[in-house]
Amino acid sequence: MSPEGAVRPSIPAAVPASTDPPAFPFRRDDPLHPPAALRRAPDDRRPLRVTLWHGGRAWVVTGHDQVRAILADDARFSGRFAQPGLPTVTAARVAVDQDERAFVGMDNPDHDRYRRMFTQEFSVPRIRALQPRIERIADELLDAMVAAGPPQDLVQAFAVGFPSLVMSALIGSPYEDHRFIIECAAARHGLTQTPETARLKARELAAYFRRLIDAKAQRPGDDLVTRILNEHVLPGRLTRDEFAEIGAMLLRAGHDTTANMIGMGTLLVLRDDRLRARLAGDADAMRPAVDELLRFVSPVQFSPRRVAKVDVEVGGETVRAGDGLFLSLGAANRDPTVFDRPDRIDSGRETVRHVAFGFGIHQCLGQTLARVELQVAFTAILRRLPSLRLAVPFEEIRFKDDMQIFGVHALPVAW
Repeated sequence: MSPEGAVRPSIPAAVPASTDPPAFPFRRDDPLHPPAALRRAPDDRRPLRVTLWHGGRAWVVTGHDQVRAILADDARFSGRFAQPGLPTVTAARVAVDQDERAFVGMDNPDHDRYRRMFTQEFSVPRIRALQPRIERIADELLDAMVAAGPPQDLVQAFAVGFPSLVMSALIGSPYEDHRFIIECAAARHGLTQTPETARLKARELAAYFRRLIDAKAQRPGDDLVTRILNEHVLPGRLTRDEFAEIGAMLLRAGHDTTANMIGMGTLLVLRDDRLRARLAGDADAMRPAVDELLRFVSPVQFSPRRVAKVDVEVGGETVRAGDGLFLSLGAANRDPTVFDRPDRIDSGRETVRHVAFGFGIHQCLGQTLARVELQVAFTAILRRLPSLRLAVPFEEIRFKDDMQIFGVHALPVAW
């Protein structure tokens, strides 16, 4: 049965009682759905108490309205990375949290002061102006795929290179550096690397961006680095080192999440004949379908995270000051009190309330770019490769259970 028509079995009302809270993160029993422990019954609004890798405790919040409320509540919850109590899934994440110097790891007022310097770069007019170039990039990558002939790994042949080339065009970084950037992003987002490796790669990426800043100061271009240099660095509002830290964050986010969404989204479209037919036959259907795929996949697995500043009641449980919370975007986006039949893909669904990009002050800065990239990518794939199909059984596809950003390691396809 296709995913668009499939309905998941009923969900247990609660996690079985145990002396100790269950270990987190949970493994998925089905790669296309959040872990069973996070799929709560509609009347069960309680956050889950969990045990972390170091034996500490944290909460996992799964309700859609609760997640949004906490993300919007800067008075009672902090998202600052370098603080006691912020929950992590690995020791390596502790290391990079302590070193994070970009606004993603800050509370207000610092967060907004830095973020405002970059909002224009990701505005709708800026991204719309870039869209023809984005479309050319997609076509050129698909030209190369067609010329090479089937079978191909869509991840390596298209999904990785596409956002890398787009970010190169936007930021002004050389495309040939993209594999280094991806390597650094993987060292931060993986679940198996050592703290030393994670910290080293984070520092290497910031150092790389600092060199890029210095190069653009000597040879300006029509790109983000040059504009931020002129508008904020030279007037003294932003130092080059601060810009390097923020630039490293932009590179990580701009490469990894979109690449994984292209792989997962293509897989879902290839498994769903009704969805595929609708997208191939109706250009206007792509925009809402992309948001529905974002809701369904919710690739960010273990963020955002918060620390309670005061004692607060969440879903009938008392969260104490200093307690850490994981806000599960995947579970929130499957909340049956908000989304009808949430475990099926409905390409006509009104999904403006999904939280795949987060919510509140830390909502994804690049969401307009990500949406355009995904719309362009899926449109081009379906247009250029109308007979595209999986080249291996679904059971042979390896999913990224070992990464904080969920996706597929490879997607073998033929046409």
